[in-house]
Amino acid sequence: MKLTEDEKRMLGGEYGPGIQKSMDLLTKWGSLFDAERMVKVNSVHMSTNTPTQFVKEMSEGAEKVRTFCTTHAVFNPKLWREKFNIVVEEIAGGYATTDQNEFEKRMSLLRKLGFLPTFTCSPYSIGVLPKPNDILCWTGSSGQVISNSFFGAKAGRESVSTCFASAITGRTPLMGLLKKENRYADILIKVGKGLDINNFNEADYGALGYFIGEIAGLKNVAIEGIPSNITFDNGRMFLSPLPVSGACVMCHIVGVTPEAITLEQALGFKKVDILVVGKRELDVAHQKLNNAMSSDVDMVVIGCPHLTIGELGHLAALLEKKRVSKNVQLIIGISKPVYTLAKECGYSDVIETAGGMVTNSCIGPLNPFMFLKNPLRTAATNSARGAHYMQRMSNGKTKTFYGSMETCIKAAIKGKWEE
Repeated sequence: MKLTEDEKRMLGGEYGPGIQKSMDLLTKWGSLFDAERMVKVNSVHMSTNTPTQFVKEMSEGAEKVRTFCTTHAVFNPKLWREKFNIVVEEIAGGYATTDQNEFEKRMSLLRKLGFLPTFTCSPYSIGVLPKPNDILCWTGSSGQVISNSFFGAKAGRESVSTCFASAITGRTPLMGLLKKENRYADILIKVGKGLDINNFNEADYGALGYFIGEIAGLKNVAIEGIPSNITFDNGRMFLSPLPVSGACVMCHIVGVTPEAITLEQALGFKKVDILVVGKRELDVAHQKLNNAMSSDVDMVVIGCPHLTIGELGHLAALLEKKRVSKNVQLIIGISKPVYTLAKECGYSDVIETAGGMVTNSCIGPLNPFMFLKNPLRTAATNSARGAHYMQRMSNGKTKTFYGSMETCIKAAIKGKWEE
């Protein structure tokens, strides 16, 4: 791999042992994928679920990060203790840090390095908007697929360790989806005429994305037949399941996304396999996401990915002068900045007065209530991504209802699922 003089100094240890270790990790990682050189990183977005000792060792000698850095949604033990009076000893086999002192120690290190404690899985909802061709090192596959697809930024699948190394060095190997030739679609999905897509709600779009992700696997996708006036909120609910039912983080929506003004542009003028998705395929996806046996609802989970202020306003309108059933917990995931704006708008007061609980935790895969219920029997959500996580991370013990936000809120109020 060809390194610049500055990169050689990093690797040689001139800037400190932590920067040296970080650059060493990135060069070895890049070599595995035949990367020819490094490129500068415009933004890092990283989960804080990484050992504190790792943060210390990989940053030793560094005063500040070398790029703009934010933090992903995570279980914050202090937040859950202070806001909900809940102390959780273990989440998902120890995946999340539950020791408050350890968590605060790690966050203190990250803050000193220059990380902004945003704690959201949707950075774009708080104004972190990448430009076309920006190089991103982001954990959180929903952010990756939305940034690649809607914003035309360049993001690969990342680990916490490589993201942190990129924060410390400001570099990442030029490989994978960071290279233009690797971003063209490998498969074309056509929306069949049997689908009334102009009347799709967010859950219909999510189910369609969930089915397409399973078909695509690792392949980049182009999709033809999505209305050009699709809203961003519906679009992100469509894209976010692609990396969980499959592993796709590059999706071209022809006539909508910036690298797919035309079908030929999305395909790179090459021939690919074509599949048509119709009502039968959509029904299959809905059935997988709706696997609850009875109509009783224990929990309603909205906000995976975290809600935008527009979605939160819609949710508040649905709860106006209503009350969540005493048998149901309504959990809503949003970022703290969006919560502050919601407070100004009166949305959060309506939701909390109705009995909803608002948090900036990662409420899909790391929802503490799932583990406190032991096991949580049934959860309703309008997120295909969230339904997938809850089914998988409970080892199938938690069954899910899947439908629009309107249907989910009705279930929260009545305690029963009604289509």
